[in-house]
Order: sequence, then structure tokens, then C-alpha cells
Amino acid sequence: MSKKRIKKVANALTTIGYDGIVKFDQTEPEYDFISTARRQFDSDPHIALLSILAATEDYQLAGDAQRFWQTLEDTIDGHDTIDSVQAVNEVLADFMQKPVNARLQDQKENRLIRIQNNGFGDWFIEHHSNIDPVRVWEKLAEDLETTMQKKTVVLAVKVYDIFNLIATGLYLELPTDLPIPCDLQVERVAAAAGIVEHKRKDTVIDAWARVMESVNSELDRPVSMLRIDSIVWQAGQIISKNGDQQKQSRQALAEYFEDVGLGQIESRQLAHEFTARLGT
Repeated sequence: MSKKRIKKVANALTTIGYDGIVKFDQTEPEYDFISTARRQFDSDPHIALLSILAATEDYQLAGDAQRFWQTLEDTIDGHDTIDSVQAVNEVLADFMQKPVNARLQDQKENRLIRIQNNGFGDWFIEHHSNIDPVRVWEKLAEDLETTMQKKTVVLAVKVYDIFNLIATGLYLELPTDLPIPCDLQVERVAAAAGIVEHKRKDTVIDAWARVMESVNSELDRPVSMLRIDSIVWQAGQIISKNGDQQKQSRQALAEYFEDVGLGQIESRQLAHEFTARLGT
């Protein structure tokens, strides 16, 4: 890890501020789905449950995340109500038959059956409003019969966090030191930014944790790693689409950050730091 590069990246993220960080969540495909579903159906707890359970299947897609969540949005159009656990399960059963879920479809259906049989849906509807969200995270992992650190479990918690932002204007009260879900894009940006020299998973996770520690020491309101994950994942997609080339990626990132709603100076600074070691 490079302490110097970690500080530089943290400074760029601190510069965009809490409100700038929030803007990235508002561009996530899950954000659009949840917003649309809440307008269409008057049952927030069941929309939250649907979003959480769908997120556990957001992997190995025959398409991309945008298509995944758009397909779920299209799927709910064919349902009159989502006001019970049974209705949520019926939507998911319909959704699992869509082409975007064709890859590992049997595995995904078995995961949903497992969590349904273990009673997560009924438990969530009964307890979500008066329980620590970390307990929701624990219960989700338990009923999926996996660990809290599993990428799809962390993603589901991130979606629940976004749901809470949309429904209440506030994020869930989650620890700030959550581990970042370490995927190809997170590794890509860690290397491109120069906060790591090698893409070993444990090193990448530790480096981003140190970035977040520095960011939270400066922000007026602390943010969890789930917030930074949105920024890093989106940046990784753009760098990949530009062939991991520094000049093209830097320009594309700066333009994208401005589209998200950041100022020109902040956009260029963040784009510069995220690509500082590309091609070197």
C-alpha cells in the first residue's frame, strides 16, 4: 500500500463532501428501481424486502446490473399488488425466469428458496422497523446460510441502505468500518489510483479501509464503506470501457462526475487521483 496515494485519494473524496458522495447513490440502478416501485405500490416494508432479496441474486448476470434492475422494474408492472411476503415471492419467482437471470438460474432459485424457507421474509416484515440494521444483516446471512462478508450479502445491505435513504432521507445507522465488497472494479480502481501495488484481495480491502478512515476524520457526517463502493464501482466501469488508458479514462471520469452533479474542479481532481497510476 502507498500511504501517500491513500491520502491523495482520501483528500479528493473529502473535497466532494457528504452531499457529493450521496449523489453517486442516486445514480445507482437500484435507486431508480426502488423509487419507481415506491411510487407504484403503497407498501414500503414489502418493497424493501423485495429489493433486499433481489440484491442477493445480483451476480453472474446474463447482462449488467442496470439491465438486472430494469428487468425487475418491468416485472413488477405485471403484478397488481406487493403487499405480502407471498406477493414478494411471486414477483421473485417471475423475475427469476427472465433472460437476465439465465446464468446459474438453478443456483439462484435455490438460494431464494433457502432464504424463504428459513423465514427471512416474515421475520423482516415483523422486526425491521424496531431493530438494529446490523441484526438484519446478520439474519440475512444466517438464512442464506453464508457469512456476513459474502459479497451478495453486503450488496443486499447496501440496497437496504439506499432504500432507507429514499424512504426517510437518511442512511441506516451502520458501522463506518464495513469492508468494501471486493470485486473486479474495486480492484481496478485501487490499482489505477495507486493505493495498492498488487491486487491481492486483503490488501485492496485494507487500502480502501484506510481511505475511508481518512475521509471520515474530515467529513462532518461519517459515511460507511457502502457509500464509497458506489463511487468506486461506477469509476471502475468507466475505466474498463476506456481500455484502462489514462488519458481517455481521466477525461471520461471527469465528464461523468460532472454529470452526477459534482463541480468541475472536484470532478477533475477525483478523476486525476483515480487514474494516477494507470499505464505506469
